Amino acid sequence: MTGTLREQELLEIIRQQAQRFERLEAENRALKAENARLKKRLEDLERKSRKYAAPHSRETRKADPKPPGRRAGEGLFTYKQAPTPEQITQVIEVSAPNTCAACGFSGKLLFKRQDKAWITELAAERAQQLTEYHVPVMVCPACGGTVRGVHPDLAADQYGATAHRCGPRLKASLQVLHHEIGLPQRRLPRVLQLTTGIRITQGAVTQDAQRLAEDAGPLAAHVQTLEADLRAAAFVHHDDTGWRISTSQAWVSTFRCAQTVLFTANHQHTNIELRKVLGDAFQGILVCDRFKVYDSKNLDQVRQQKCLAHLIRNADEVAAGEQQRPGRGHEYGLRLAQVFRDGIKLHRRYDEGWCTREEYRQQGESLTLRLEKVLMRAPLKTKANERLRLGILEQHLRERVLLFLSDPEIPPTNNAAERSLRTVVMARKVSQCSKNARGATTYMRIKSTVETARLRGQDPVGMLMSLRC
Repeated sequence: MTGTLREQELLEIIRQQAQRFERLEAENRALKAENARLKKRLEDLERKSRKYAAPHSRETRKADPKPPGRRAGEGLFTYKQAPTPEQITQVIEVSAPNTCAACGFSGKLLFKRQDKAWITELAAERAQQLTEYHVPVMVCPACGGTVRGVHPDLAADQYGATAHRCGPRLKASLQVLHHEIGLPQRRLPRVLQLTTGIRITQGAVTQDAQRLAEDAGPLAAHVQTLEADLRAAAFVHHDDTGWRISTSQAWVSTFRCAQTVLFTANHQHTNIELRKVLGDAFQGILVCDRFKVYDSKNLDQVRQQKCLAHLIRNADEVAAGEQQRPGRGHEYGLRLAQVFRDGIKLHRRYDEGWCTREEYRQQGESLTLRLEKVLMRAPLKTKANERLRLGILEQHLRERVLLFLSDPEIPPTNNAAERSLRTVVMARKVSQCSKNARGATTYMRIKSTVETARLRGQDPVGMLMSLRC
């Protein structure tokens, strides 16, 4: 009897252990599934934070998107101008109709007016200008040496395999297509062949760019004048983006004032590269973000305006993180962001003429009091909010947050630099950046010249032609 009870107790223990094993096994499967789901979610969030998706790519559509096209009341609307008589290569007379489509009348109709219409088309022969030079080659009777004829359009070594070359306008147009329009160099030969029938190699385009931007050349000297313009400017926008030179990490910096854009490629991202362009005696205002480079002691004497758009983004990110936690910690970031949004709105209203200089000053004082009320307070409970408050407070005490309120000519955002870097980011996505330092210098010099000419309303092609040796 005792042995039977002992066996039953052992069987019950085994059954309980089996049930416990099954339960633990089920929990283990559920935890593995949850772990896989969280890993995928983490990868998605990291991918979004690195902005791999296109800026217009969003998971949800806006409820009330803005309509496309020019906004009502903004900008000038003009029709395309009629071509001049010198541009017209062919005239076709359209026969007069003899039937009314409205009532079906058939017979001679009364003349009312003559309309003109035009069609612009590529010529079937893809017109191009090809000039042949007959160069006399003479022999000196005294020494027997060979003497070639000289022409200002021909290079001294333009004979034999290199006798056929591209003209200055064609070469300049190819550089503008690459640096302004953004066509990759490997696509330029095909585009040129389709539009004009001219055949050229990618190597020819690259070699021409290197000759154009060589050291001590006219274009390199022109870039130095652009640096001088920046040093004398009232305010300069500055920003950086990632780049690669060979296999090394690098950065592209853009400097932009009202009439000048300059690009530089650097292996480092420090204040040294910034001062190399602006100099140590820069008296203007630097418009930038809150990157630590600008807090260097070497830049203590440089007046700065921090980009309010970046500050809004920082505040919104902190508010979004606090939204997940209990309490009302997210309200601090929202209040701070609203102050900066109102500052941008005030500056825009002044630019558009909706408020006077006196009204701008008065509303600016009110805005300053609002910001100080948000910043000058007891330490916040959450670490993210307190870190945000202390960071912006430090910049505000150094007069780097609301400096634009003292002078409405100062822009409150760094949008100009962001827009200048947009084409650089596009080039980075479709190329392998720069293979070497010479290629990086060549790209930055030509791009600075092209973008500055476009900003000044000049013809980039004509500018590059004038800067050739």
